[in-house]
Amino acid sequence: MKAEIICIGTELLMGQIVNTNAQFFASELHELGIDSYFQTTVGDNEKRIHEVLELALKRSDIIITSGGLGPTSDDLTHESIASYFNVKPTLDKKVLSEIEKKFSSRGYKKMPAMNKKQAYKPIDAKWIPNENGTARGIIWDVGRESLIVNRISIREGIRSTIHNPQLTILTFPGVPSELYSMWNETAKPYLKKISGGNSIFSRTLKFTGIGESALAEMIEPVFDLKNPTVAPYAGLGEVKIRVTSKSKNLAKAKKDVLKTCKSILLKTKDYYFGDDEESLEEIVGKLLIAKKKSIALAESCTGGFLSKRLTDVAGSSKYIKLNLVTYANEAKNKMLNVPDEILKEHGSVSPQVAFLMAKGIKDLASADMGFSITGVAGPSGGSKEKPVGLVYFAIAYGNKVKVEKKQFSYKYSRADIRWLATQFALNWIRESLMVIR
Repeated sequence: MKAEIICIGTELLMGQIVNTNAQFFASELHELGIDSYFQTTVGDNEKRIHEVLELALKRSDIIITSGGLGPTSDDLTHESIASYFNVKPTLDKKVLSEIEKKFSSRGYKKMPAMNKKQAYKPIDAKWIPNENGTARGIIWDVGRESLIVNRISIREGIRSTIHNPQLTILTFPGVPSELYSMWNETAKPYLKKISGGNSIFSRTLKFTGIGESALAEMIEPVFDLKNPTVAPYAGLGEVKIRVTSKSKNLAKAKKDVLKTCKSILLKTKDYYFGDDEESLEEIVGKLLIAKKKSIALAESCTGGFLSKRLTDVAGSSKYIKLNLVTYANEAKNKMLNVPDEILKEHGSVSPQVAFLMAKGIKDLASADMGFSITGVAGPSGGSKEKPVGLVYFAIAYGNKVKVEKKQFSYKYSRADIRWLATQFALNWIRESLMVIR
């Protein structure tokens, strides 16, 4: 079965609201094993809603909409769907009474008259209850009713283009908190029932320290596979490889995915750090706990961003001893014992200072590991000798201190350089912990 997502709302087209609903639907349909090839965003206009419905009818079995179910005159979803199929919406007096009770329970003396429109639907459609609001959605099995098929034939040429006689339309309000509940409680079980019971299994492998094209080149043959399918996704400082298999049998789908993942990792293990939703900071936290080690951080150009990423992980107090943002040279001197003469001779962005920062924070915190970052995040402050994007890192463990240098492109924004610096830092900490006994 093929599903199509139509998000309705002029505010989406104007960029006033980020369209997270399309992402949610896409993810959920993927989990259900229902193919989804098209997503459309359309404004609150009946003619244009009809135009996107016309396209969707030609290529999809399930049409899912969000938005346009409110009480105002520009909320046109149900009216537009009904008029497209030449159907007159009918008033559900029971639902109208329930909407009135919701207003009464909230302290209103009377329901606004405009909310009455939310109790209308095509007579054949079933309601999708909304416990958190007044805008109910509908499930309309258009293709299952001969009466509706006859109505479709009124529109010249449409009947012959319907992909599947079991065409189903589902509508939802645009408010995510309402939509999620309605989907999970009503729509998802319904779609599981009609979708034929396909099982889908997916795993996402995560890599850092390598670009998308270089990684893809290492595993090029797997992209020709039909089932499982393999797809790369690039992010800033991170590449993901998603492996997905669809089967009538979940165990078979899982087996095929894991076999393909194993073949990918044989060639890419040097850059691999985790699966699915695992983040680098979570992996580092787990390793610190497993190795029974503590860490302390001294940051300059990243301004505490590395500390934030690590402390965003629940339970990080088990392994973090002390985090300092020593932005000024005075702070590096007083807090970390970096001598003034070193700062003057080499500058705060130097391997010497990174070395002493890592050692200083380790000693100050009595931690097993000390880590430091100092650099030029930009957009100003760079020079020919020390351009924007130059960052030094140091890690102190036992009696040894190691220093690394990275030159990120000056074309990156300040925020991007800070992110890339923390990504490199976390991965270096991870790699170091992997070899610690």
